[in-house]
Amino acid sequence: MLKAESGMRIRSREILFIPNLLALNIAAAQIAPARPSTTLIGTWEAVTRSIGGLGSTISFAPDNTMSYTLGAMVDMKYRRARDSLYIIDPQNGVNAFQFSIIRDTLVMINEGREQRETRVSAPVSGADPVVGRWTYLHYTGVPAFEEYTPGGDFRLRVPIRTMQGTYVALGDSAMLHLPGQGGGDRGVRFAVAGDTLQLIWGGQTSRYVKVAPLVR
Repeated sequence: MLKAESGMRIRSREILFIPNLLALNIAAAQIAPARPSTTLIGTWEAVTRSIGGLGSTISFAPDNTMSYTLGAMVDMKYRRARDSLYIIDPQNGVNAFQFSIIRDTLVMINEGREQRETRVSAPVSGADPVVGRWTYLHYTGVPAFEEYTPGGDFRLRVPIRTMQGTYVALGDSAMLHLPGQGGGDRGVRFAVAGDTLQLIWGGQTSRYVKVAPLVR
């Protein structure tokens, strides 16, 4: 988002953390396809992020395929006053934008600079037209996604790297396989309670919450 992104920029030293985070989340063995666990199916976002705002998202599909995405994950608040949107960043204060919505395009203006975003979720009946998910090309060259909720939450997601792989689960155990550099295999234990997933390996526990996929 224009000026609001000044506090969210993915600095080069933060991108250097990617291999370390991948190594922390995925490691080594080999797996064969098997019946997936229905409790794992869905898209899950990490609750814990790095100081620079990097976090992971894991998606498990019914056909035993999975994806692992590392990217910027920033949660803030927003409020609207007529044709102005105020993004409330706890670290960088309040950023004001003049906006308009033309069909499925959100036009944001900040200090004379215009940014156009495209709606990627259906409008919510009876809600403010700004509510929903929007996408645009981030300055890093990848698609960015912004979401405005009816309750005033603002979420920015900028996927940096996605790895495609497979998984197999039996009981409360699973084997995750991501080929290629930074990937490998990892045997984990898991527990699902409502919309919360816990992945446990090597004495470490990572907590994830279920979310809607960025693109359906």
